[in-house]
Amino acid sequence: MRFFLNRKNFSIIIFLQLSTGLNAQVGIGTPKPLSTLDINGDLFVRKELKVGGTDTTNGDPGLVGQVLVSQGNNFSPAWKGVSVPFMEDKQYRLVNTYLKSDQAGIAAANFSSSVLSPETSVVGETLSASWNKIAGLSFNLEIKNANNNITYQLQTGAEIQNTSSSGAGQSTRYICGIFKNNVLAALRPDGLITIDNSTPMQGIYTLNYNEINIPVGNYTIDVACRKVYTSNSNNSMSIGVNISNANNQSNAFLLRSILKVDVAELVIYSN
Repeated sequence: MRFFLNRKNFSIIIFLQLSTGLNAQVGIGTPKPLSTLDINGDLFVRKELKVGGTDTTNGDPGLVGQVLVSQGNNFSPAWKGVSVPFMEDKQYRLVNTYLKSDQAGIAAANFSSSVLSPETSVVGETLSASWNKIAGLSFNLEIKNANNNITYQLQTGAEIQNTSSSGAGQSTRYICGIFKNNVLAALRPDGLITIDNSTPMQGIYTLNYNEINIPVGNYTIDVACRKVYTSNSNNSMSIGVNISNANNQSNAFLLRSILKVDVAELVIYSN
């Protein structure tokens, strides 16, 4: 079979070959392409979008729900799974969680038997000697965004025992709070009542609190408690640990303290 080219067709072929050799870049909507394919306009993909292929192999079309992620210069993009949800404007996004646990608590010997007045506390008061820290729950909190929502969740056990002849019906009240840079940020009171003169009684203390828009910076977080009332000076009380190792009704593990702090930031999209 023979092919015949006239002068006109031959000239067109030569021109296309020269154009391809001199300029390997293709521009759509732009006279000066900056890459192999430069599109200045909308791109509609009706079927698969495959990446990372070669002259002999197909590219990767990805899986349902994956997103296309840049791998940097001179590397083809890759499909990646996203483990966090897409956030709408003005929604909060969880950025950090702090979790602390402690089994040392506040032993009965360190939890003062005398009542320290006043019987109430208020947010904003300073951490003083009347408060007893649960040392294992202290940590450093970092805030990077002024538009934030901080959630504190504290749970610990408390135990009371009265060894006098009038032990039944004796009670003790206490307050536990969360301090931020030695300033009380959250608190809740609670109490325990004895049923006889020898049996320890246990209770579960919980505190849930939110703070909004804490200024950017680093903070020291502490948990502390103090006794505000007791009906009998013979009342022995501990928080986050059992009163005596000989007590077979509880132990440090059952009464341990757990503090969880979630830091969420407000998502704001700017044009």
